[in-house]
Amino acid sequence: MAGEAPLDTILSAAVAAEEAGFDTFWLSQPQAGSTLETLNRVADRTQRIRLGVGAIPFTRNGPDEIHHELAALGLPAERLRLGVGSGTGPGSLERLRNGVARLRALTDVEIVVAPLGPKMCALAGEVADTVLLNWLTPEYAETSKTWIAEGAFRANRDTPVAATYVRCAIGDQSRARLSAECRRYGAFPHYAAHFRRQGVEPSAATIYADSSGELCVGLAEYDRVLDHVVVRAITPDDHIDQVLTLLTASQPT
Repeated sequence: MAGEAPLDTILSAAVAAEEAGFDTFWLSQPQAGSTLETLNRVADRTQRIRLGVGAIPFTRNGPDEIHHELAALGLPAERLRLGVGSGTGPGSLERLRNGVARLRALTDVEIVVAPLGPKMCALAGEVADTVLLNWLTPEYAETSKTWIAEGAFRANRDTPVAATYVRCAIGDQSRARLSAECRRYGAFPHYAAHFRRQGVEPSAATIYADSSGELCVGLAEYDRVLDHVVVRAITPDDHIDQVLTLLTASQPT
């Protein structure tokens, strides 16, 4: 879910996701505020579901700051999937490499790296426990997995788990918001380059469905390629009823 969604919606959706058998409840990193703080509220309302953040850029919070917040909140480390990314700007590869190394020295939580391009995917293969891809087609997921595996091979380690965010929407009322999300990300230079590498428009890396059956068909294409698929709910206005409709449609079988 979006980290900017209303807290009541987030908490209700997390409880419903746990009851429905989902493995992990993920929140994106909002422009303001703390996803970790919100996930701590989710932890208080749930018992077993894992808690994922995707992803905190090191240009916003360094590894020491992240560790300090984790310690202050007391988030259950055994349930946390800590997503991090390099952020934008010069030195991104070294910033990610050094940031992950520092986090490993500070904490035992699962470290999830969120890459886009080939060099960052290869680095994620070298250092991550899980790689969280984003805004890509199932076909390009295959290509990204190759880069990840190459990085892991060079580092003489097992290939990390490969996951992806997939933005999903059901029904006409969600179409406008999904289109706005595509336009917004397509305007960011690093994402625009990501779409050019794939040779697609942003909408090709999403699932828009008229029915739950159609949504499941789209998700199956990602399940075929990846170890985990994260449903990123795109609804008209983040009302809990809308989120639960999408959650039910994508429920694990």
